[in-house]
Amino acid sequence: MDVKVLVLGAGGLGCEVVKNLAVLKVREIHVVDLDTIELTNLNRQFLFKDQDIGRYKAQVAADYINRWSEQQQISCTRAIAHCMDLLSLGSDFYEQFDFVISGLDAVQPRRFINQLLVQLTRNSNFEICIPLIDGGTEGLQGHVKTIIPGITACWECSIETLPQQQTRHPMCTIANSPRNLEHVVEYVVTVQMAGEELDTKRLLQLCRDRALQFGIPADTLTESYAVGVAKRIVPSVSSTNALVAAICCNEMVKIYNDSVDFNTLKNFKTVSGINGLYINSFKFARLDTCPVCSGF
Repeated sequence: MDVKVLVLGAGGLGCEVVKNLAVLKVREIHVVDLDTIELTNLNRQFLFKDQDIGRYKAQVAADYINRWSEQQQISCTRAIAHCMDLLSLGSDFYEQFDFVISGLDAVQPRRFINQLLVQLTRNSNFEICIPLIDGGTEGLQGHVKTIIPGITACWECSIETLPQQQTRHPMCTIANSPRNLEHVVEYVVTVQMAGEELDTKRLLQLCRDRALQFGIPADTLTESYAVGVAKRIVPSVSSTNALVAAICCNEMVKIYNDSVDFNTLKNFKTVSGINGLYINSFKFARLDTCPVCSGF
C-alpha cells in the first residue's frame, strides 16, 4: 500500500497495529512512543523479547518490522521510530501522513491529536484531511472510532460517553487515616497530582513521603504497583488487542480503497467478549456544540 501511516503508541494494541501494517506492505510505518520496555510487557506485546527490556518500545518495534520485511524480501516497507512524547511534535510533523492510527491508553494525547488534525483540516480548507482511527481496549472490551476531520464526529464529540473513574475508597479515609499503600497512592494521584501528567518518578517519591508520614511500611512500594493503582489497570487481553487492531487496519484499508460513503459511514464500533463476541457498528453523529469540530 502506497501510504504513510503514523501509529501512536507501541504497547499491546500498537504492536498489533504495526504488525498488521507490515503484513499489508504499507510503504512507511512511523511509530511514536516515549515508553521503554518492562518485563510485564512481554506477555502481550509480542514484538519484544527479554533482551529488549529497558529499550524504547518504538525503536524495538521499528527494528523488528524492518528485520522481518528484509527476511520476507518486502523492500517496499520500512518502519521509523520516534522515541518522544507525541505532545511535543508540531503540526508540520503530523501533516506528512496519510493516516493516523492511535493505540493510546490515555485521554489527553487522544484529545491533542484529534484537535490538531481537525485544525489542520480547517486551516487548509480540506486540502489536508488525515483520517484518525482510534483504537482502545480494556480487558475483554474495546472500541474503534473512525474520524474524518470535518465530516464525521471527532473524538471530542464523544468524550461525554467515557466512563467516569471512581476513587475506590472514601476520601475521608485516604486523606485522614490511610491504612495501606493503596490508600497512599490514591491520595497522591487524586489530590497531590490532580490534573498532572503521570510522572512515575514523582509519583513514587510522593507515595514514599506520604507512607513515611503515616507510618505505613513502604518496602513493597514499587513503580509498577504505584502505576497500577494510579491507572486503575484492567488486565490487558491479547485477543482483544488483536481484534481491535485488525478492525483499525480494516477501516484504513476501506478508506484507502475508497469503498466507504463518509455520509453514511458507521464510524464507531464497540467490541465485547464478555458473553460471546459482539461487535456493534453505528454512526455517531457530530455534536453541534463540540468545542473542536463545530462550525465547519
